[in-house]
Amino acid sequence: MTTTQNTSETSTTTDRTEWHWVMTVQTSDGITNTRSATLLVPTGTTRAQTLAYIYDQFKADYDGPLTVLFFDLQPNRL
Repeated sequence: MTTTQNTSETSTTTDRTEWHWVMTVQTSDGITNTRSATLLVPTGTTRAQTLAYIYDQFKADYDGPLTVLFFDLQPNRL
């Protein structure tokens, strides 16, 4: 998967689709973090696979368990 931030171009092809996501997590110490970006994923990728990929980005920055407080994934188009 490819992460892109602040892009003005929407890409939808037969092999990949661009999505906009927002996620808020909380650590066991009470620290919260919210991020958003766009993500190009191969066609056929599931929502669960995409959530796991994004969650792993947060997990790389924090030790211990994380609780997902909010997650939204939408096609990046109007």
